[in-house]
Parts: sequence; structure tokens; C-alpha cells
Amino acid sequence: MRSFADASKTVRCCDATDGTELRTMAEIPMKDSRTLIAEMQDEIEKVIGPHLEGVEKFALVDFPNHSNVGDSAIWLGEETYLQKKLGRAPSYVCTYDTWSKEEFERAVPAGPILIHGGGNFGDLWPSHQEFRLRLLSEFPDRQIIQLPQTIHFSSTASLKRAAEIINSHKKFRILVRDVQSLNIATKEFTAPVDLCPDMAFCLGAQRSPAAITRKLLLLLRTDHEKVEQKRFPPLPNFAVVEDWLIEQRGLGKWLFVKALLETALLVLKGRTPSELDVRIRWFHLLASNRVARGMRQVGSSAYVITDRLHTHIFCVLLNVPHSVLDNNYGKISTFVDAWSKPFEKLGRPLSTSVDDALANFLDICQGSSAPPDRG
Repeated sequence: MRSFADASKTVRCCDATDGTELRTMAEIPMKDSRTLIAEMQDEIEKVIGPHLEGVEKFALVDFPNHSNVGDSAIWLGEETYLQKKLGRAPSYVCTYDTWSKEEFERAVPAGPILIHGGGNFGDLWPSHQEFRLRLLSEFPDRQIIQLPQTIHFSSTASLKRAAEIINSHKKFRILVRDVQSLNIATKEFTAPVDLCPDMAFCLGAQRSPAAITRKLLLLLRTDHEKVEQKRFPPLPNFAVVEDWLIEQRGLGKWLFVKALLETALLVLKGRTPSELDVRIRWFHLLASNRVARGMRQVGSSAYVITDRLHTHIFCVLLNVPHSVLDNNYGKISTFVDAWSKPFEKLGRPLSTSVDDALANFLDICQGSSAPPDRG
């Protein structure tokens, strides 16, 4: 019977920048969620902290104004870390399509530009990549830090163009979430590169906001990063299949009104709120709402099978037993390999298909009337 600690099969683990196979999962000591989260937070501070010393004003740009919970978790984690580190919110925020050079320069006459992390560094999500390259071109002498990203280029021409712009910048630093991205960046770019965990870990250990009502949740991608299944296996009648892209209609407008009302209270502190004050608060409310929705979705499930990286991270934050599959270019396995493979409630060996993950779940539950609890 398989179990969370069962690592009798060899799984390759790349713990070095050159991809050297160092240890199998059988040789890696297992860790509980709180220990693992604390280690991730310590590593984030170790990597990012030195580059923010003495910073007063800064911009945090490329807010993910869409319903994908994972990107909002990164944003909220970034806010949480920066508030703790610098004692203040960003002086300027924007989405990729609401950027204003003039507004930014008024708000941050001196100070770094921090670009939101995630998985859009490359040519898979071109709008975000074009915004990144635009910032580098417009501010060749400004400190710009790319918060932890996964890098993926499918086009050699796109990679070459990005390298030309990046390599002409004097103060660009790239943080990446996995060794594969690290290898690409160190080979192609002259900018300094650091390996760093995903910023969603800065949210810390979470208590589930929902009672467990689902025995098995398959939270699977429905966007263009999904892996096409030749066939979908028969599922137990208690299994639920969902993605996490659907949100309440009109949510953005309702939260914008709420942001207006909340920032109006600044008058009581003797300050007239600006349009930027409202936007900063609105983005925070949007991200918080989306993260809370994802926490309820994952937290209400006794066991999760997923091909979304941040569902995996939520399972760590919530201490939920789960199995992971890869997306279509290896984003999850490379992240797990770099950071989260010791999590004691991650199903082993790592799954290669829904069939495999389902077999793992049923194997674990064999002889029990309920899936493993959260302990």
C-alpha cells in the first residue's frame, strides 16, 4: 500500500544549478507544513531582503486582475512580505494595461520597481512579457527586481529578443522559482539571478475556513497550460472535478466601491485620498477575496489531486493531503523538486497522470472508510 512517506521508487531530484542528481525522495527527510513554510519564508528573506535595505518608496506592478486564485495568492504574499519588511504598502501599483510612466514617476521619484512574480516570464503570456520588457527599456538605470517567476520560452526568437533587452539593463535582478528557470536565465541573461521560493508562502500557515465536505477534489487546469488527457479515467461517485477560475459576477465593481468607502476614511487622518490610494486598496481587496475563495475550495476537501502549482502550495499552507500532476511544460515538478518535495502529506511517488494520482489516492485509502486526515 502506498502512503505519503512511501518513497520506495526512485524519483530524480535536482538540488544543484547544474541539474545534478543528488538524492532520491527516499533519502529526503519529511517535514510538516509549518516547518516547511517557515523554511520557505526564511529563504525568501535571505534572497530578497538585502536588496530592499534602505528602500522607502517602491512600485509593485503587473497586478493580476483576473480570477486565477494562484496569481492573487502571489500578490497577497508579496504585499505581506513587503509590509513586514518595509512597514508600508507600495507607493505605486498597476496592471500591465494601466501603467502610467508619469504617474509612477510622481509616486516613486526614486526607488525600485518590483515586478509581480508567477509563471508569465516568457512567451506563453505575451501581454505580461511585453510589459516587463517595456519597463526595462524605459528605465535602464532604475533598480528593477523580478519577483520569483518560472521562465518558459517556446520560441528561440522570443528568447533572443528578451535577452537583448534584459542584457542592456544595468540594474535588473531576476528571481526564479526552479532550477530549470535558473539554468535558462544564467545561460541567456547577464542580469544576476537568484533561486527563490514562491511568494505565496509569505501568507503563512492557514487554518481552513471551511468544514471538510468533499472526500476527493480534482482541481485541474482548464486553460492553455493544461495537459491534454487522451481519456479521463472513471472516477468514484464522491469525486468532484473543478478549476478555480470562476468568481462572483460583478465582484470587481462591488469591491471597487468598498475600496472607495474605505479610503475615504483617510480624511479622518488629515489626508485627502487619491485615485492611487483607491487602486492600492482595490487590488488588495480583489486579491484577498480570490485567495479566500481558493482556501475554501481546497480547505473543504479531504484529499486533492491537482495540476495547478498554487493548489499544491495551498495544500501545504492548509496541511491538506494531495497528489500533484505536471502542467504542460513541467512547472509543477520543477518547483516541487526545488522546494516542496519534503512535505509529509504530498503523495509519493509523484503522479504522471490522473489515473496514477487516483490509484495513489485509492491505495492510501485502502482498508479505511475515509481518506487520511490532516493530523
